Amino acid sequence: MLPTMKIGDAEVTRLIVGSNPFTGKSHLNSETDADMRSYFSDEQVFSMLRRCEEAGINAVQSRGSMPVMGLIERYRAQGGKLLWLAQSGKNLTTFVDELDEMMKYHPSAVCIHGELTDELYLAGMLDKLGELLDLIRKKNVPAGICAHFPEVLTYAEEQGLHPDYYMASMYNIAQPDRSHDINPTGERFEDSDIPKMYEVIRKLSAPTIALKILGAGRRCANQEMVKNVFMEAFSSMKPGDGVLVGMFDKYVDQIALNAAYTRDAIRTAEG
Repeated sequence: MLPTMKIGDAEVTRLIVGSNPFTGKSHLNSETDADMRSYFSDEQVFSMLRRCEEAGINAVQSRGSMPVMGLIERYRAQGGKLLWLAQSGKNLTTFVDELDEMMKYHPSAVCIHGELTDELYLAGMLDKLGELLDLIRKKNVPAGICAHFPEVLTYAEEQGLHPDYYMASMYNIAQPDRSHDINPTGERFEDSDIPKMYEVIRKLSAPTIALKILGAGRRCANQEMVKNVFMEAFSSMKPGDGVLVGMFDKYVDQIALNAAYTRDAIRTAEG
């Protein structure tokens, strides 16, 4: 198994597979979305998850909603052993109902959705974070906070919210002051965000999972670039932090490659 990090009582590998490709959400362009949707039949998802386990990965992360919850449940019925890290719903009004529903699928941890923390931050309502963490903790699972804005994570630390873990996006795709961006997805990917988030991650008191380290494909021009991004990630974070990476294995065995890059990067950064 790959090196692990501690989330609550669970030993979670420091490389976690993301689920966005399974539903055709590339964060890149419509052509890639369509390619993912046509490739990832249910059986192809199950095959990929099995190969993740074989490569030493022990966790998958997704939004706590269908169809991914159903896929994970069916994978488990086939003998799959991956831990499931869940993200909450995206708005306050449905938070409790969606939390209740996802608990039926036995998550190993639940994180407040990054788009929800974005909205709370922009609305000046970050004081709600503590309440949401408490709702998750009442389900007897580790509770986390995901954010695209570094300020959200800094606020959680300053207020002593003590989440069990953090999830931190390398790109602030929710930043509203980037009208010059012409990305066809409507999201904002600017490399200047990366060092700012790593600086915050190093100061956080809880284990942290970095996401979008590869810029949703924008930092994948070749495998040397991908390897260097993994090196950058693990040398820029705290010992015991991890990364979340969506994988699309249609053209190259990203599972085996990313597992190898993770091992090498941790060995180089931490000895």
